Amino acid sequence: MRRYYCILLVLTILTAGLVVHPAIARDLKFGFTPVLGEAEMRSEFEPLTAYLSDAIGQKVVLYVAKDYGDLRTQMEDGMVDIGSFSPFAYVDATRGGKIRIIAQSIIDGTTTYRGIIVARKDSGLKTVGDLKGKRFAFVDPKSASGYVYPRAMLIERGLDPKSYFKETIFAGDHNKVIAAVLQSRVDAGAIYEGALAVAKANGVPTENLVTLASTDPIPHDAIAVSTGLDDVLVKKIQTALVDMDKTEAGRRVIANSKKKLTGHVVAEDSLFDVVRRTAKTAGM
Repeated sequence: MRRYYCILLVLTILTAGLVVHPAIARDLKFGFTPVLGEAEMRSEFEPLTAYLSDAIGQKVVLYVAKDYGDLRTQMEDGMVDIGSFSPFAYVDATRGGKIRIIAQSIIDGTTTYRGIIVARKDSGLKTVGDLKGKRFAFVDPKSASGYVYPRAMLIERGLDPKSYFKETIFAGDHNKVIAAVLQSRVDAGAIYEGALAVAKANGVPTENLVTLASTDPIPHDAIAVSTGLDDVLVKKIQTALVDMDKTEAGRRVIANSKKKLTGHVVAEDSLFDVVRRTAKTAGM
């Protein structure tokens, strides 16, 4: 009997220890589609993950996706918890049924932007009609401004990108498209309009480029979470993002953003139906 009570006492102490010392919450991963190069992505978004860590009381670490499709894969595999998706990458990722949108980025005070087609000023190219038989750079097959919208625009003008250009390449990110055009490795390329300001801030001679065409407005990036993430935690993340401009720490992140991040707003999936319609026009 005495031995029984000793064992009971030990179990009671161990159980109490588990209650007093709960498991430490794991780090959350916040992934981003690689709109810019690795260095620019880390410079831009590590302050945001640091802000979010403090705001929700749980460490958030940055993950820069290898390409636009990789972020979907990482979230579906449970390796990334939160994702900032470029518009078509988001639309594509929703097909898997494992993410849900909680917010949308606001850039430079607006919820939309445009894709543009650029060429060198000294190329003599003035319009999209001058690009027949030329070399052209897209960003990524899942980039809205760097592929889907420019492709749809060309098709709506009766131009088939497969036969209209002499050669097309996927450069990988917007900076690489700009570099390819400036270095005359291609004659023209598709990027998002804000990429020029970011490149200029990094010393790239963007004054040597000319814009040949602009796409229809595109919704800014979608912030989504894994469907299995705890609802209470999701609400904390959403609130922290939406309230960024209301806190001193959040305003510092905004003030130092080269992408001119203004903040975030609550968003619904239907906001991206326009992207779905454009993708259909583009044959995707």
